[in-house]
Amino acid sequence: MIESLVKTMSAGTNPLSALLDESSGSALVGHTIHTSYDSTIVMTNDKWREGAGGIPMNSYLLACSADPKDMVGAHPIDRRILLLRVVGRAELATDRDVVRAVMEHFQDNPATKDPAFRMDEPISFSMLQWSGVECKILGTFYLDGSSKLNFGADAEDFFAARHMTVRKPGPEALSTIVNFVDPIRKAKAEKDALALGMKRPPAAFEVGTVRFTSSNQLSLRPGQPAVPVKIFPGDFLARRTAVFGMTRTGKSNTTKTMVSAVALSAFESDSPIGQIILDINGEYSNANNQDAGSSIADVFSDNTVRYRIGEKAGFRDVRVNFYENLEVGHQFIVDNLNSDGASLNDDLKTFASCDLVEPDKSNPSVHGRWKRRVALYRTILAEAGFEYPNGFTIEFEANKAALAKMFEHVIPKDDHGKYTNSDQRIAAVVQHFELTPGGVGYRVSPSCSARFWSEVRNVERATGGIEKAKDEKWLNTEDVAMLAVLVGKSSKTDGLIRALNAIKSAAAGFHSASGSFNITREIYDLLSAGRIVIVDLSVGKPSIRETMAERIASGIFNTSSALFTSGQAAPRIVLYVEEAHNLIGKKADLNTTWPRIAKEGAKYGMSLVYATQEPSSIHPNILSNTENFFVTHLNNDDEIRTLSKYYDFEDFAPSLKRCQDVGFARIKTLSSNFTTPTQIMLFDPVAVGSKYRNAKASASSWFSPLKTGA
Repeated sequence: MIESLVKTMSAGTNPLSALLDESSGSALVGHTIHTSYDSTIVMTNDKWREGAGGIPMNSYLLACSADPKDMVGAHPIDRRILLLRVVGRAELATDRDVVRAVMEHFQDNPATKDPAFRMDEPISFSMLQWSGVECKILGTFYLDGSSKLNFGADAEDFFAARHMTVRKPGPEALSTIVNFVDPIRKAKAEKDALALGMKRPPAAFEVGTVRFTSSNQLSLRPGQPAVPVKIFPGDFLARRTAVFGMTRTGKSNTTKTMVSAVALSAFESDSPIGQIILDINGEYSNANNQDAGSSIADVFSDNTVRYRIGEKAGFRDVRVNFYENLEVGHQFIVDNLNSDGASLNDDLKTFASCDLVEPDKSNPSVHGRWKRRVALYRTILAEAGFEYPNGFTIEFEANKAALAKMFEHVIPKDDHGKYTNSDQRIAAVVQHFELTPGGVGYRVSPSCSARFWSEVRNVERATGGIEKAKDEKWLNTEDVAMLAVLVGKSSKTDGLIRALNAIKSAAAGFHSASGSFNITREIYDLLSAGRIVIVDLSVGKPSIRETMAERIASGIFNTSSALFTSGQAAPRIVLYVEEAHNLIGKKADLNTTWPRIAKEGAKYGMSLVYATQEPSSIHPNILSNTENFFVTHLNNDDEIRTLSKYYDFEDFAPSLKRCQDVGFARIKTLSSNFTTPTQIMLFDPVAVGSKYRNAKASASSWFSPLKTGA
């Protein structure tokens, strides 16, 4: 079948012939003289190299034993093209004779002004122009049963007497090489895209142009256009992507390019894709001098929500309102209470273990105890110095028996005679503490609440317990401990204890009176709607930044996991993290948030893009499961050795250490068969903004522009 298909194709339509077509820029550079399954030596000539525009290190060559113009008539075993990568110089048997001849020439002509060594005798000069190039075999291009171009990542066989002609590909062939995705893999990628919830597969997007060397003068012949490198967006969705490189070598620019491409792909695929950037340095949420005055947030202003620690125009406060979100605020306090290594006293331990989850209202007694516990907790927050909004009040229930018991202790004895019945006495207590009746209880300002509960504790200790009813205490053990925390005195000895200051120092930086009720839920809803969320973590203490980042990531992961396990479809979310070595380091517990996202997030529709200067510091289990790599300059052998264990990065080890050009990256993605050296395009807000406006012109029903970028 293949034989008949090949015979029906002319040279002009044969995909293999097209790769070698001289009219498209392909140029002869030599012949193979020794081939194995993994490598080959190409014998080349200076004249051919000059005509082809040079053979740069790490560049691609094509080797074929058939006549490109008669691929149809070639023997079936010759209808293949080996893809080669130049990895160095190879020694030929004649090299020593050449060196000897050159040495003798300069010894005889020490004052020569022609370093090109152009001998008058043409035959000898021609013999000296030959040299060897060592190449690694990356795979084989061939035709499948439907005459489509396919690529296999190996060489099936070699023949001792069947040598191949080697050509340097022109722009069209080079574009086919670096952007090739075999039909089977492409079909699967499109199927995966639909499985991810996309209404149609997005097209590949351009990330840069082919660049083999730092000098970058000989990639193509003069006048030939730069060759774009494209990537299928599906490679990033529900996958792991590593961005490695030293500071100021283009990691952030690479990330901005990815964010832009995924955002545009959401419109192209007619499906929302949420993206969240944990912005350690504030360079994604704020414009800098590299971005022509515009940031990601500016370009996608009507689809971007920015958060930061603290209040600032155009930003939402990423901190939590502890008075509203009781459980999260309490957990922040608990997590940081003993971070300084000091042991907690018994009352603080009880405070840390209290349950603030609201119970079912069907049991009034249990619900009433919960409201009292919440009132004590909020009063403690206020006394510890946690800011609350103007007009904020604390609500709690206090039965008549308890208030009547307090009458004797808070109302002067000389005034007791003024109140002739229990209702009057209770009213006197209510007035004394400025309690406002409301619902089934009372409302009171935080300061009056502190005064009320402090007096409750005094009465409690003086009377041995305030009775709610006969043989039933109003306050339980947990309430007594929280009262001790409020006044800073032990519930057992009445001695001074470390309490309010400890609570304030533990979590003051995580609270804001204007903060969100539930920041993780709020962010998750935004991501589900296809928004770009940027969390500016450039301000605040490092411990606060790391904790907030972990909290947000944990909330996203747990929510998506819950949706998945309940049989629902989780939204497509891409999470970008910088300084990743601090989060998924070599010694990280694989059961903690960040390693779990890296290991399991793909199952729940989460993608992780992590950036760091130190590949060796990343947990090896995470590296082993990373599908996509973007690598710029690394400055030491340890980091390069770590990276060289993966895919074919070993081929680029010397250039990774030597070349410090900004944006010069080596890219390996899921759908590519080998690493491609690429100059990442500079994030251009104007160009991206234009594409974004065009995409919105045909916006789908899922997209609704925000009124402001905040």
